[in-house]
Amino acid sequence: MRNILITGGAGFIGSHACLELLESGYRIYVIDSLENGSFESISRINKFFKEKNKISDNKVKFFKADIRNKNNLKIIFEDAISNNQKIDAVIHFAGLKAVSESQENPLKYWEYNVLGSINLFEVMEVYNCKNLVFSSSASVYGEAHISPIKEDNFLIPSSVYGKTKKTVEEI
Repeated sequence: MRNILITGGAGFIGSHACLELLESGYRIYVIDSLENGSFESISRINKFFKEKNKISDNKVKFFKADIRNKNNLKIIFEDAISNNQKIDAVIHFAGLKAVSESQENPLKYWEYNVLGSINLFEVMEVYNCKNLVFSSSASVYGEAHISPIKEDNFLIPSSVYGKTKKTVEEI
């Protein structure tokens, strides 16, 4: 496994994952709409990696696009194939993440988080990519009164955001 697609890779956690994977020798493809991320983080990763390793080519291939559009996803998988590569795995960070906003605009969260994920999974299936790491949220446990929360606790999300994350876990 050498080629990883990171959805939401220009966000805080996604960009740090990119850096760690680059350090381990992976080629990284990033899709990010930049709604919650910044292209500057991708630029910094490429600059850091270039200076550290004295290489001239960027190891992060960035696509400013939205996972709600299947064609955007297909373009990335096809790009890898055109370079005699295959996306081996996906680390899925993309999605909206504000609990209070999810309560105010629930349809937006269902569309971004659930529909976007379904599109990703369907395209992964078309390209025979079977390895996925999904970044969920502790919000799937609801108002947990026990700390630390154990992974086998009941899933009872109390926000729309948590419900969308739980739904994607179930899918």
